[in-house]
Amino acid sequence: MENFIGIGYLKTYSEGDKTMYDKIDINVKSDEEFVQIVNSFIDEGKHFYIKFYGISEEIEKRINIVITKIFEKYNRSDLADVTYICVKELVLNSSKANIKRIVFEENNVDPSDEKSFIMGMMKFKEELSEINLPKYIPKLINKDLYISVAFYHSKDGVRIEVVNNVSITKFEDRRIREKLKKAMNYDDISQFYLEQGDELEGAGLGIALIVMLLRGVGIDPSLFRISGPNNNYVLARIEIPLTENYVSVRRK
Repeated sequence: MENFIGIGYLKTYSEGDKTMYDKIDINVKSDEEFVQIVNSFIDEGKHFYIKFYGISEEIEKRINIVITKIFEKYNRSDLADVTYICVKELVLNSSKANIKRIVFEENNVDPSDEKSFIMGMMKFKEELSEINLPKYIPKLINKDLYISVAFYHSKDGVRIEVVNNVSITKFEDRRIREKLKKAMNYDDISQFYLEQGDELEGAGLGIALIVMLLRGVGIDPSLFRISGPNNNYVLARIEIPLTENYVSVRRK
């Protein structure tokens, strides 16, 4: 699997009054070895992550394995499918964002200029409709445009963070936040599509779908957040409380 970089765990330690993390990478050659390492990380209560270039059926399979096993550990398998769909959507968005960076560079698009950005988006949509993701994998590898999915878990809750290492402009961030805000007012995905569909960056259905799925299983949609401007990455976070003792990142 050429687009899978590896798996690793986050070693926690204290430095003064701050909690610090060291990322320790582990190479994995087979699905069997992957499952074995995931099982050990979950059993030991370790926070861990997987890292890869672009989405594929194999990557989807491994993400599903991790999420299923985490919720099985805490006897909440009922939340696994919904969480997987949400995370898969975030990974797909991250994958598209990294490909968009390549398309923009190849077509000399200035993402900070709104007119140039719109022209670039039209070209990006053409590329996605004509070319499958595997064609972009070598380019993503060459430019080291990766995606990392981190899993933080305990008996009180699960937090999953999807990060891709490209920045977004304030214009792009504003559009994302507008979609998220509007999605909060809908319970019907088809109604959202009809009233808020966006031809420039797709219909925004992914964001709306996540909001509605979380709300459907009793999870506050405000526990789904996206951040990115002024950073060299974009981070999307979903938090799934399992007990009343769970404290969200925002409250911390």
